[in-house]
Amino acid sequence: MFCYNLASPVGKNWQLAIMSPTRNLKIVLLGVDQPTRRIARSLIGQQANWNLIGEFPAVQSAVESARFIRPDFIVVDQEAIEGEVASFIRRVVSAMPHARLLVLTWECSEQDIRASLRAGATGLLAKSEINNRFVSAIKHAASGERFLSGRLARIVLRRFLDSASGERTNGHAPFSDLTAREREIVRLIALGNGNKQVAAQLGIAVRTAEVHRANAMKKLNLHNLAELLHFAVSAGLIEVATIGSNSH
Repeated sequence: MFCYNLASPVGKNWQLAIMSPTRNLKIVLLGVDQPTRRIARSLIGQQANWNLIGEFPAVQSAVESARFIRPDFIVVDQEAIEGEVASFIRRVVSAMPHARLLVLTWECSEQDIRASLRAGATGLLAKSEINNRFVSAIKHAASGERFLSGRLARIVLRRFLDSASGERTNGHAPFSDLTAREREIVRLIALGNGNKQVAAQLGIAVRTAEVHRANAMKKLNLHNLAELLHFAVSAGLIEVATIGSNSH
């Protein structure tokens, strides 16, 4: 699992209002194929405060209909989108600006992932991971965090690993410059934990975790989570295989 809330080259305006995970969540499915829809329907039904309020097999004609029932969360199947995916995402975001949007996909490149996120998708989930990651994806995205499931996160990471070949850590300060607490927070964040999860694991306040994170990134001259991940892998803090191995 890969979750983040960052000011970055991909999304510098990604700071989102926090939605309480305990509030009622109204969800619609757009263009999701029947087998995947059955799984999604079952998983949604297992969550006490989640309500599936609409299923629309044809995505192109469904946007206006979905807008009138005012969903909090939209799940769209990339395979059902005709034409450019990013354009469709922008259309959905424009019609329902307060709803989060999760894209389901079988295959996509790093460029596709970045284009979808730039267009306004809250997250992307590989269909092969829907049984284990669907609930987690919605929870994190509904809380204001961008989400990439493990397989998709590795696609993004590989680009940074390829560019790091033979380099020290891209000119960043050495890991030894950090305090023990800052090192642990960098490692936890690189493994896909948000500030709240880090704070809970370390028994500290969320604000304290945020301050340590900011101090570490300043010392390392890092500007976003993608650079932090690149640094963590280059410094040997984590391995690519560990991304997505956390609990869902």
